Amino acid sequence: MQAIVLFSHGSVLCGAERNLMELAAFMRERGDAPIVEVAFLNYLPPDLGATIAHCISLGATSVVITPYFLVAGKFVIDDLPAAIARVREEHPSLPIITADVIGFHSAMVDAVIGAIATARPASAWSGERVVEAGSSCRENPRCPLYGSAVCRVHVEVPA
Repeated sequence: MQAIVLFSHGSVLCGAERNLMELAAFMRERGDAPIVEVAFLNYLPPDLGATIAHCISLGATSVVITPYFLVAGKFVIDDLPAAIARVREEHPSLPIITADVIGFHSAMVDAVIGAIATARPASAWSGERVVEAGSSCRENPRCPLYGSAVCRVHVEVPA
């Protein structure tokens, strides 16, 4: 059974993983693959090793790692192959292939036009997004929202 792993960099910002998690859920519901999971290079769990182990526990017999990047920069060219090499040490018989980065695709035009339709002043956009991100706060002192008024995790902030 084939698994798709959506691989992204990760972020210290609370809630930054939400879009990728929603994409994986949508792909699972749509039936794009029997298993669709996410993995992060930095800052957020799960890392690639944990995600691959989880996919195997769900019955995966092969994995397609899909870099969730627009261009093949350092994270894709250097860091992803190193992470895959570590996974292969633990699962040497598991077929693992890597898809290309998202790059340009004509379907992206509709996504960009959709984003343009939501354009508004930067002050409105940033305030709204900060509150939205705050709804996904977690115990992460590195997050710039951690301990702030918008973060919905109860945090004791030193006076």
